Amino acid sequence: MYTIQQASLFIEIPASSIRYYEKINLIPPIKRNQQGHRIFDEQAIELLKLIKCFRSLGMAIEDIRENISKLSLEQEEINTQAILIQHKKKLEEQIDVLNTFISEIDQKIIYHK
Repeated sequence: MYTIQQASLFIEIPASSIRYYEKINLIPPIKRNQQGHRIFDEQAIELLKLIKCFRSLGMAIEDIRENISKLSLEQEEINTQAILIQHKKKLEEQIDVLNTFISEIDQKIIYHK
């Protein structure tokens, strides 16, 4: 079991982020000890690691929420590969859109020379 400070140091995300994730129901309510302090078990730690990974890849909170809720509903092992493939596809689509914008800007730059 970990305190919020220990979990924060171990996962390398601010305790305020963990509290925020709990507040917006991105993670289920964290167990508390008799003094009312949050205590994190291995399952909570793994979920926070997954959220950190997804956030570092630029995944939106709502997308993370959707993926986590699917995992909870299915009660199966986390299939991060499928989630990452889906996210990669979304990022590639964004790259295509951005490349289109860059091409348009390049054309305008050339036209105004």
